[in-house]
Amino acid sequence: MKKWIFGIVVVSILSMLFVGCTTVGAVKLPVDLNDDEKQIENIAPDKIEDIDDNKIKDEEKTNQDEINVEIETDEKNNNDKINDTANQSESENKADQDKKTDIVDSKIHYSGDGSKKLVALTFDDGPESKYTSQIMDILDQYDIKATFFVIGQNAEKYPEVLKSIHEKGHEIGNHSWSHKYLPKLSKQEVEKEILMTEELITDILGEHSAVLRPPYGALKKQGIEFVNSLGYNVVNWSVDTRDWAGTSGEQMMKYVQQQLKPGGIVLMHNGGNPKSVKNTVDTLPQMIEWIREQGYEFVTVSEILDL
Repeated sequence: MKKWIFGIVVVSILSMLFVGCTTVGAVKLPVDLNDDEKQIENIAPDKIEDIDDNKIKDEEKTNQDEINVEIETDEKNNNDKINDTANQSESENKADQDKKTDIVDSKIHYSGDGSKKLVALTFDDGPESKYTSQIMDILDQYDIKATFFVIGQNAEKYPEVLKSIHEKGHEIGNHSWSHKYLPKLSKQEVEKEILMTEELITDILGEHSAVLRPPYGALKKQGIEFVNSLGYNVVNWSVDTRDWAGTSGEQMMKYVQQQLKPGGIVLMHNGGNPKSVKNTVDTLPQMIEWIREQGYEFVTVSEILDL
């Protein structure tokens, strides 16, 4: 009986010792983890956050770099377009400016020096058969000498009217042969337009005309020098009555009143549109009287320019 009890006690003690050793040893057993888990376990939590932050920052930087490239590319394209447009506008403006400087030059006479109250009345595009004689009658009435810029083919058609203008003491000017726009013509064509009219005037009147008015007042810079070489002074105007446009007599007077200054050269017409010329004839006496009331003396173009 005692041996049986002793056996149970021994077995119980051995069992307790075995369980205790197993529990204590379990703390030191190796951990069986997969590779990913080992990587995570071997890195401190704060380091994990650093990696995530760095990864995010790298991705953000990459994205921002791509955005910046796109923006820079767009800006460059836009700037290129703007520069191209600006260069094109500059070229167009330069071309427009070159065109203007071809037509206008200081060698063209627009008026006298303004030192005296002188005014010159000029009449373009004649002679013709009806209104030129009426204009001359009005000028005779006021004892005024004017300048008539004649078209060669009209002078050829009405040589007696041309002679009458000259005989009454008015100045004759060259206004080309057929009233073409001279800047569009070649040098040879310009020469022909001028010299044909010159030859006709010389044949009829026996003398050279020293003044020329280009049709529309237009002449290239080199054209002015060429005309000068032919013995002509180029004369335009400082007062435009716009009678050529069919302007009313009342409006013509307003233009004269607004634009006239000492040394003024007044543009009118005795040829072209008959209605326009009639307005000129009807308004001329009123115009002359108003100009005289302002203290002006009437002279020819050569006199006002002291040629």
